[in-house]
Amino acid sequence: MANGLYHVTARGWERGVIVDSERDREDWLRLLDRVAARSSWRVFSWVLMSNHFHLLLRTPEPNLSAGMHDLNSGYASLFNRRYRRSGSLFQGRFKAILVEDQSHAWELSRYIHLNPVRAKMAPLPEQYRWSSDSAYRFARDAAGAAAWLDWETVLREHSKDLRNARRAYQRFVEAGIAEPPISPVKSAVGGLFLGRSSWVEQMRKELAEEPEDAKVPQRRRLAWRPAEADILRVVQDHFGAGPRDLKQIRRHGNDARVAAVYLLRRLTDKKVTTLAQQFGGVSVAAISKLLSRAESRRGEDPHWNSLLEELELQCQSKPRRSKKG
Repeated sequence: MANGLYHVTARGWERGVIVDSERDREDWLRLLDRVAARSSWRVFSWVLMSNHFHLLLRTPEPNLSAGMHDLNSGYASLFNRRYRRSGSLFQGRFKAILVEDQSHAWELSRYIHLNPVRAKMAPLPEQYRWSSDSAYRFARDAAGAAAWLDWETVLREHSKDLRNARRAYQRFVEAGIAEPPISPVKSAVGGLFLGRSSWVEQMRKELAEEPEDAKVPQRRRLAWRPAEADILRVVQDHFGAGPRDLKQIRRHGNDARVAAVYLLRRLTDKKVTTLAQQFGGVSVAAISKLLSRAESRRGEDPHWNSLLEELELQCQSKPRRSKKG
C-alpha cells in the first residue's frame, strides 16, 4: 500500500537464530540500509534480536513485499553460505500489521526498543547496540543515524523541542521497564490492522475491491471476516468438541478451547474482554496469556502451527449459508 504505515516482524524458522555473530548483525544492518534507501522507506524504529527482528516503517510506494523479499532472501543467502547450511532461515513470510496513523508510533517504538530488556539481553534499551533506541535518546547518535531512520518525526509528536521530547521518551520507556505494558500489537484486529473500527472497515472494503494477488495470501482474509459461528463450527468439527468443552477452563490440554479463542481473536473483531466473558468468565489477563502461549507455540511446535494454518484456511473458505428448513 502506498504511504502505508506498518509494524513488520520476521522470525527464524522454528525460532532458530538468524544472527550468530557481530558480523551477521553488521551484514543484516547493511542490507537494511540498502533496501530502505532503494525503497525510499521511512523507518521509525527497528531492533535486531537473535531469532527475529522488528521494523516500524512507512512505505511511500507500495513496495513492502518487494523490499522485505530483498532483505530476507538476501540475508538468508549470506547466512546460509557463511554457515554452510541450506533450507529456509525465516519462518515463512514476514508478518505485517497495517497501522492507521503515527499516533501509535510512541507505543510501538517503545515496544520495539524494549525487546532486548524483555529477552534479558540487556538491562536497559540503550545498552543494546542493535536497535534504533540510541537515536531517540542521544543527539550525537541521532546525528550519525542513517538517512532513512526517521526518529525525529516520532519525537516531535510529543514536543517541537527535541531536548524535552527526548526526556519524555526516556521516561516513557523507563515506565515500560518498571511496569511492562501489554503488547500494542495484540490490539490489532485479526492480527492485521491497528486502528479505529471505522478505519478497519474502510481498509477491508478497499481490499475487497482489489483483484486477488497470489503474492499476498492473506488478502482474502483481510477483505472479509468469517462469521463467529463458522469459526466455532470448524473448531468443534475438527476436535469433536461441543460448546461446553470450549468453556472448560481447568481442563488440561484443551486445545479446542485454545484454538477457538485464538482464531476468533485472529480472524474477527472480537475484543479480549468479550472473549474472557464468552469462554468461562475468566480474566482478561488469562485470555491474553492464552493468546500469547498459543502464538509462541506456533513457533515451537510444527504440528500445532500446521493445524492452526489448516483451521484458518477452512474458516477463510467461502462463507457458509445457513439452509432454511
